[in-house]
Amino acid sequence: MLVDADDCEIVGEANGSAEMERLLIESAPEVVLCDTSPADALRVIEALSGEGAALVLLGEDHSEYQLMADAVLPGWAYLRKEADRIEILGAIRAAGAGLIAVDRSFSLLPGSAFPLADAEILPPDETLTAREREVLQQMTHGLPNKQIAARLNISQHTVKFHVASILAKLGASSRTEAVTSGARRGLVSL
Repeated sequence: MLVDADDCEIVGEANGSAEMERLLIESAPEVVLCDTSPADALRVIEALSGEGAALVLLGEDHSEYQLMADAVLPGWAYLRKEADRIEILGAIRAAGAGLIAVDRSFSLLPGSAFPLADAEILPPDETLTAREREVLQQMTHGLPNKQIAARLNISQHTVKFHVASILAKLGASSRTEAVTSGARRGLVSL
């Protein structure tokens, strides 16, 4: 799948994390593409953490990418095991450039948007309500309260109340900061 890519060179292949650890030392790859079992994913991530190689992991369980977010990787990507050549090449290029890429189907699952460090997760008593999330999503479009009210069929006063609550819960001092914080926390999609 990668042999024909002009900007990729395969420096080795491994069967299992033990063999991969050996190849890391011998080959010093820039990016590691790994299709592993959930049980072995942690070992692979730990082996690569701090080694300077980016990781593209093919998986099925969106909770695995929290492990990747917590690791010290220069870049990483998490794709479905069924990812095609174009998706895999794009993820390799992104991770190699120090970026993070996540398959759209994982990032849009309710409650499983982009993984975050524990410090960025809202405490249980500070979660946004469903309506607050709707208002925050409308805020991503830069809409004023009047337009948000019309779109959600609620009063401007109610929108104002929700915006104030969102700002407080996210610790934001402006609507822009709230949208940025909400996006980082996976509460809205941009």
